[in-house]
Amino acid sequence: FLKGVKVTEMVQNYKIFSEINEVAKENNIDLIIMGSHGASGVSEIFVGSNTEKVVRSSDIPVLVIKEPSPLFTPKLVVYACDLRVESIKAYHSARALFENWDLKLHLVYVNLPNEEFMSTGEIKKKAEFFLKVAHNGAVPSNTEMIYVSDYSIERGIFNHANDIQADLIAIPTHGRSGIAHFFKGSIGEDVVNHANLPVITFKV
Repeated sequence: FLKGVKVTEMVQNYKIFSEINEVAKENNIDLIIMGSHGASGVSEIFVGSNTEKVVRSSDIPVLVIKEPSPLFTPKLVVYACDLRVESIKAYHSARALFENWDLKLHLVYVNLPNEEFMSTGEIKKKAEFFLKVAHNGAVPSNTEMIYVSDYSIERGIFNHANDIQADLIAIPTHGRSGIAHFFKGSIGEDVVNHANLPVITFKV
């Protein structure tokens, strides 16, 4: 299955996980891919595991695969979107990578029953501004903005991905400061632990 693919083997004795990011930069790597393991599977990914450390120190996208797949060709992707202008960098990184696949992208904003709750009109106005800035007013035909209401961001993302039978969940991160601000708490418990889906992260 690696026919026609250039493979370079390398062995490193890492003391800090940021060294993986340095190796990726030195070799002009576009994507880091990691597999989950252990009885609890991906539930450990973002809870102090090696994968979390790689995600936090990586300047390039990190794709985490939970289960073997004979062919990774995602057709429907759920992108967790907080509608903040400062998150557009990560969104553009995701779109640049997704251009390699013929897929449909759901930008999912989760409305919570707390101090950040917004009316439908307020969400729509904020979403329109985000898309206007991100795409100069011309939203690609393969992109759809979705608003869902749930008790946590994690549950909202997972439930929507499950409902539409998505192939991949994409999440923006703040790098060394951890998962994006709206993923306070354990994203592993509510999204990755319950989803048999690959998860890809993009640095904000």
